[in-house]
Amino acid sequence: MKWETIVVSMIAALGPLIGTILTIRQQSHFIDYRMELVENRVKDLSDKVDKHNNFDRRLVAIETRLNMKEEKNA
Repeated sequence: MKWETIVVSMIAALGPLIGTILTIRQQSHFIDYRMELVENRVKDLSDKVDKHNNFDRRLVAIETRLNMKEEKNA
């Protein structure tokens, strides 16, 4: 009778244990997916910032050229 109790309690413990393991795996995959999305967004924003910085440099160069032409014409 004691063995039966042990076996039944082990079988009963397997359900929550398996459920916990599956839940942890699912959450881990979800977190990995969300992290990938965040990394992609950060990369996109970084690319936009790089484009903006490049635009700023080009604008300064154009303003310098315009000022030089205005000085020559004056």
